[in-house]
Amino acid sequence: MILAYHAIFTTYGTWLPNDPRGSYSKEIYNQELALLGDIRYGRQNPQPDKERLRRFWTAAEPKLSRRPFFLDSATRPLVARAFGEVARRLGLVVRACAILNDHVHVVVMRSGHRIEYLVGQLKATATRALAQAPTPWARGCWKVFLNDE
Repeated sequence: MILAYHAIFTTYGTWLPNDPRGSYSKEIYNQELALLGDIRYGRQNPQPDKERLRRFWTAAEPKLSRRPFFLDSATRPLVARAFGEVARRLGLVVRACAILNDHVHVVVMRSGHRIEYLVGQLKATATRALAQAPTPWARGCWKVFLNDE
């Protein structure tokens, strides 16, 4: 039985499907980015060195439709308050939340809502709080179901 959900979602342009560090993406939607290499599914071991990452990002950034979005010490509190607003409005029990510079981890106890809906609410409310257009978030999320087994 599912007890909770662990969702991970990224800000726009900061963790690409064919990132040398690996990703959990199954498709590259931007054909120009696809030319930079295949998807490296899962966390890569060993991790690429800084020079390889720099070369990848130097080639990738011009192919994005807009600049990557990073959360910082000024924007993280706005996102946290927005997430709290969603939790209160939907009656969610949030067991953990980490708002990092390029992605978010959130552990939410099972509720009457699908995790995809909850992530959509978190992203939308945070986007409004940040007064961002277009959205600062990448499409979708990764999710892990935390079971009682």
